[in-house]
Amino acid sequence: PNMDSMIEFIEKYDNQTLIIFQVNHSKLDERKKIVKALKKHAKLKKIEQMTEQETKKWIHSYLNENFKDIKQDALDTFLSLTGIHHQIIVQELEKLLLYVGERPQINLEDVKTIVNRSLEQNVFLLTEYIQKGNKSEAVRLMKDLIQLKEEPIKLLALITSNYRLYYQSLILNQKGYSEQQIAKTVGVHPYRVKLALRQARKYSLETILDIMNACAETDYQLKSSYMDKTLILELFILKL
Repeated sequence: PNMDSMIEFIEKYDNQTLIIFQVNHSKLDERKKIVKALKKHAKLKKIEQMTEQETKKWIHSYLNENFKDIKQDALDTFLSLTGIHHQIIVQELEKLLLYVGERPQINLEDVKTIVNRSLEQNVFLLTEYIQKGNKSEAVRLMKDLIQLKEEPIKLLALITSNYRLYYQSLILNQKGYSEQQIAKTVGVHPYRVKLALRQARKYSLETILDIMNACAETDYQLKSSYMDKTLILELFILKL
């Protein structure tokens, strides 16, 4: 009923009305009635995600408006913690502005003290620990995330997604695709591809496939076994 009301509004709306829809998919589903109504009665403006460089430029601009600056190493670390997620970036910048007070420049220690690592970046760090053979740190981080109420099945899905991206990025890179072309082909942000390639190059394709198979087996265990799910995920990490 609410969707029908929205469609009716779209069909009758005046030209002075601005509506912003956030769609968490690579493209619109042309079969849906609301999409058909929008295409027929409204002017659609697609807004692409900012690149890493555009994001850095925007952050500098945002801070300048608040009479602040940020050191380069601090900015690089900031993005490694937040990823290219506008809402998270704004939230963490607001915290930094409050923390530094009257001080004109944000430094690396400020970022390390205040900025929280996003779930996506935490899982990336976890896979980095696995690649380096630092299983104890990987398990510790996994347990920390579970303490924060993240489900083991969800964490495994994100780990699997990372390794799938490593595999796709490595194959396409070997075929001569640029980071931008890979991002467009697999439907993720170029910044994720940049991080994925940095990790993927440390593996062989065969090793990544072996890990993805282990992910699939662990997923089955999590969904079918009576064993403690945290223990299943811990054993999975230790066996890699």
